[in-house]
Amino acid sequence: MQKLKPATLRMVRRFLFTGLFVAYALVAKAQTATIEQCMKNVQAATSDEARLTALIRLCEEHASMQKDSLWKYAVMTRSYAAAQNNERKKSLAEVAVINACLRLGKTDSALTLIEPEILRNPLEKTNTRSIYFTLAAQKIDCFGDAFNYRDALSALYKIINEAEQHGDSLVLAKNMNTVGVIQYNLDHVPDAFSWYFKGISFTSSTQKFDAPLAALYINLAETYRWVEKLDSAQYYISKAIPLCERSENLFFLANAIRVKASIYKQLKQYDLAESTMLNCIIIREKLEGKLQYSNEQLALANIYMNAMQTDKAIKILTDALAQNPVVQKMDPLAISYYKSLAKCYKLKGDDKNYEETLEKLIAAKDAFYEENYSRSIAELQTKYEFEKKESTIIRQKLDLTQKNYLFYGSLITLGFVMTLSWLLFKNYRRRQKLAMDKALYKEKILSGVAVKEAEEKERKRIAADLHDNLGAYAASIVSNLDQIELQELNEATAIPLQELRNNSQAIVAQLGDTIWALKKDALSLTDISDRLKIFIQRVQRSYPQVAMDVEEQIENDRLLPPSQAFHLFSILQEAIINALKHSRCKRVQVTLTSKEQWSIEVADDGIGIDEKHVAGSNNGISNMQKRAAEFGWEVSWKKTLPGTNVSISPATTN
Repeated sequence: MQKLKPATLRMVRRFLFTGLFVAYALVAKAQTATIEQCMKNVQAATSDEARLTALIRLCEEHASMQKDSLWKYAVMTRSYAAAQNNERKKSLAEVAVINACLRLGKTDSALTLIEPEILRNPLEKTNTRSIYFTLAAQKIDCFGDAFNYRDALSALYKIINEAEQHGDSLVLAKNMNTVGVIQYNLDHVPDAFSWYFKGISFTSSTQKFDAPLAALYINLAETYRWVEKLDSAQYYISKAIPLCERSENLFFLANAIRVKASIYKQLKQYDLAESTMLNCIIIREKLEGKLQYSNEQLALANIYMNAMQTDKAIKILTDALAQNPVVQKMDPLAISYYKSLAKCYKLKGDDKNYEETLEKLIAAKDAFYEENYSRSIAELQTKYEFEKKESTIIRQKLDLTQKNYLFYGSLITLGFVMTLSWLLFKNYRRRQKLAMDKALYKEKILSGVAVKEAEEKERKRIAADLHDNLGAYAASIVSNLDQIELQELNEATAIPLQELRNNSQAIVAQLGDTIWALKKDALSLTDISDRLKIFIQRVQRSYPQVAMDVEEQIENDRLLPPSQAFHLFSILQEAIINALKHSRCKRVQVTLTSKEQWSIEVADDGIGIDEKHVAGSNNGISNMQKRAAEFGWEVSWKKTLPGTNVSISPATTN
């Protein structure tokens, strides 16, 4: 068979892609204007690289896409990324696939993909940091889906600490919201409120905060609803919904509308509760498909039940359960469905269906507890089985006397109390563990602060000792030498004394520079500029024929630690002295610039530096290079017409 040429292969590939893409688009029916535009961008792309970029942007709208369509586009994105030599885009493609796995409930598959990607995108690298935070949040979602709150909280405290160190407000807002949700699920309502408000404190009115701020407002509204402060709940949900619409996040919008419907139900405004929940179901079905068996349908049925429209509620519940005839293990939703259905039959006075539903409820509970507790609570399970048998006898003998009802009711209550006691004990142990994790985290933070304070105190003590001891002695030596009349001494004695005087003055100057750096917690570029001006005034007396000046172009006055400031000042001293001694210049110009990055230039109009002289690295130049390398700076020498330009700036990374 004749092989196709590469160009022909690309044409065939693009043709097939266009056909598949149109098919997917027709099925998906883009849910938002942003998704619709992203699809158009993918379709209009003229190269594989451009198409990959457009697909990645499309998959970022995962919260508002139909889950099956998201999976198709994520797999397509991974396919295009594999053909490109771009590691960042390959990782972003994997992020898209992980989001699709989470939407489809494939938690184990998501975790398998997350671990190697975290290793490939470390926190330490600036260009991979955002991907690292995204992957870490996805891992926490996996823990949450498995109800593993202990590991989820441990990972969240780690991310919050890392985000604080790097000043990432967006990551802080998102993850503080997640901590609040977990605290709410653990019934730690005051802690939940605290974390929500902490998260809000890191947001602003800029567009990038629309979605996380909406999530915080939704969860605040739900928590206020739970504690029956309905005015506050209505206030926050009214703030959340416009943000959901502006960010075009359908997942958050559906949750906001569900909370609003629940508020209406508690206010007994059942017509509004019904219409609002129906709107919620419409949005959720755009994302998840037909929701016959879901929390939303259960909430709608409960609205009808509270409104005494029991027939409507019964139809919703029985239709949903008909789609799931076999009670699945680990399915608390089935238990909730049977509970609501039993209440409906009881309200209606339908004893036969009430009895049958109670039997199904027992079976659902049996499956759930067998999966979750059979190994660790064998004794409780035996009591539960006894409770179930006794409950069956009660249901079969509804015409027994009140005495028998009280007897069997006591047995049920006993079993319930024992089960509740065990659950409370487990919850207590879990809360103790979480409290310990939080205490360790706080202790770590306080230890770091204590170490830093000790370092600062020791640094200031050393500066004071230098000033009070060595500085005083050196100044005294200079003063004593100044009192000696050199003219009265012979030549053999005068020359050594003059050298001793010069060296003593140099010691005083060097000590002054060192103490200047050590005495402060941090030094700005303006501080360094001012110190350079003092240094220039000091050396000007020895070089009166050279004009020296310092120019500042500082828009962003950066702060440097004392050690960095001292070494930077020393490099600039060496550059100025080199120009004065070797360049035969008439002018030295120092320029400090700081905008997005800082840089400092020392320029002279002398004879210019020989490149071999730089390559040879004499002691002065070598010392400058070593000082700069220690802090990740670059020093360069460039011959100009006329003179030499020495430049110092932070090293650039690719």
